Amino acid sequence: MQHRFFTASLLALLPAAAFAQPLSAEAKTKTLETLQQAIARRAFVPGVDFSKLPAALEKRRPELDKAEDMRAFANTVNLALRDFGISHIRLLTPAAAQQRRTGQTLGFGLGMLPSTEGITVSALAPGSHAAGIGLSVGDTILEVEGQPVRSATAVEQDGRETSLLTIKRKSDGAQKHVMLLRKPYSTDRKPTLTWPAPGVARFMLPSFTRGYSQPEVEALFAEAASKKAKALIVDLRSNGGGLVNNSSHLLSLLLPPETPTGVSITREIAAEYKAKTGKESTDPVEIAKWKGPTRKTKATKQPPFTGKVVVLINRGSASASEIVSSVLREERGAKLVGQPSAGAVLTSIFAPLPTGFDVQLPLSDYITPRGVRLEKNPVKPDVTVTGAPTRDEATDPYIQEAIKILTAKK
Repeated sequence: MQHRFFTASLLALLPAAAFAQPLSAEAKTKTLETLQQAIARRAFVPGVDFSKLPAALEKRRPELDKAEDMRAFANTVNLALRDFGISHIRLLTPAAAQQRRTGQTLGFGLGMLPSTEGITVSALAPGSHAAGIGLSVGDTILEVEGQPVRSATAVEQDGRETSLLTIKRKSDGAQKHVMLLRKPYSTDRKPTLTWPAPGVARFMLPSFTRGYSQPEVEALFAEAASKKAKALIVDLRSNGGGLVNNSSHLLSLLLPPETPTGVSITREIAAEYKAKTGKESTDPVEIAKWKGPTRKTKATKQPPFTGKVVVLINRGSASASEIVSSVLREERGAKLVGQPSAGAVLTSIFAPLPTGFDVQLPLSDYITPRGVRLEKNPVKPDVTVTGAPTRDEATDPYIQEAIKILTAKK
């Protein structure tokens, strides 16, 4: 049985050296051949003509021939794939494909942004060496190997295994030296349940793929019920999507059984539409209206949450996150708070190629229960938040706006 995926979040914090591997001309030719075969045989989106791929690749022939490593080659191929104007179609290098399959990567586990003094630590991967030696978000890297630093690439320079950093602590301004080691770490992040206000629970979900355990998610909802949560914040910010089954599972914990959750427009359904109506439509909304719901919620061991719900979204909320937020708004009147979503909602699979690359192949389109296509149509929040998020729930403008909505008297 093949598993269908929504695209996961960006491969953040991966070392550049993991992608910069040499690539022979023979390997490039073989990769392009098998890529085109896979897309021609399996990819489907209503109204998209995948037979145009050879021409799109040929247009970039000089850049493809010039690409000397896997990352440059994949980047060029992905520029050609972007000509289709859809999401969920891309080529992954062998390193990126391995990271996606295993949830393990090799690196320092450090996200960085330029600052006036050097480089500011913007993110730390849990379980990475950077997190283990006590670095904190907001710390400033002043020097790398004794030299002033102005670019994040200096930390990862030449794929070095260690980096001696001089840092300035955000907490007290003190300077100290730390040795950063490149080590394997997991990119999985588990969902959590917190209580930002009395009677208000916050369910934070980083992904619908790795780290999503249906029993663990049900246990968190059971905890919310046992502690008498009257309202729930579903935090899907920067959640790039994941498994269809997991998004359906979450909706089943928030809606009654047999609630329609949308229509998937597959190649088979499009063919059925043509056979039974005598028309060949490239409009997925028209086909969805004819077909009716293909997805519904199911009964779970944990009864659905019946309190008020607010969903947090931002530009990093994609695919499954967009589906869940849209369905909750349409089917139970949930308010959406934050920023417009990514507008990237196609069901897809990842297929391995003989040369070690993976290709993501779109298999179907999606239409909400009320007939809205989300691909290239970002979900707009009911309440827009412009302030920057914080790690402190008491000062996070998204969470505070959600609490205001959930606790407002009618």
